[in-house]
Amino acid sequence: MYWRVFTAFLLLGTCALQVGAQAPANLYVFPLIVDGTSGGTSFRSTLSINSTDGKTGLACTFSQRNTSASLTGLDGFLYPTFVVDAGFSPLSQALLFQHVNLSSEILRTSATGPLKSGYAELSCPNTVQAQLQFSYFDAGNRKIGEATILPATKGNSFQFLVDRRDGSRLGFSLTNDSAISGQFFVIARDQSNQVIDFNLNDTIQPWSQVSKFIDEELPRLPANFFGTIEIVGVPGSQSYAVGLQFTGSVFTTVQPLVRATPLAF
Repeated sequence: MYWRVFTAFLLLGTCALQVGAQAPANLYVFPLIVDGTSGGTSFRSTLSINSTDGKTGLACTFSQRNTSASLTGLDGFLYPTFVVDAGFSPLSQALLFQHVNLSSEILRTSATGPLKSGYAELSCPNTVQAQLQFSYFDAGNRKIGEATILPATKGNSFQFLVDRRDGSRLGFSLTNDSAISGQFFVIARDQSNQVIDFNLNDTIQPWSQVSKFIDEELPRLPANFFGTIEIVGVPGSQSYAVGLQFTGSVFTTVQPLVRATPLAF
């Protein structure tokens, strides 16, 4: 066990030197990761990975921005997470190394610290099928909600279908995986594609993630609105997004229509 931790530490040091040097062959970006406890309730994230060929052993790097949750695998082994770049939205990494050549793993965070959210990336030398689930637990440690986030598609425009007539609230998580900062836009359109409200004033920092509810961004939006919401990332950035729809205490993820170029505005 100690050999495994020591190997992970050495390899992570090598990975840290290569951050930003070149894009990995297989990169999977999750625009939201949540871990921690607040007010007695907690959120935990679960990462599931499976090699697509069913036989290649896992040797992936899991990177987190603004969270630094360590992960526990199916056999109880702890995959430690090391901070490799401090500052605003710090970068931490864990090496998911299977020395017995296992081709799949399920890893969970523990929610032992204060509640934090950020975004995550999984980098592997081979292709894998991966997904990230986040689960909500009450004060008695009973799971009361869960949603799955799939690897996101990079783009500059992310358009969501919205129907608020049943009292649901749409939130979004926008990731800026680049050194560029700037303003992102939120634009509401009706069924005829006519703009009815917008917000062009919010800023997202480099290597960071923003999570907001649409009604926070567009407070004048009618309560019974149905139409589309477009989120436009910072030009020239590496942007990813996912939607989160809440109806009371029930929530689910919503996938956007991703475009390289925003709609005319």
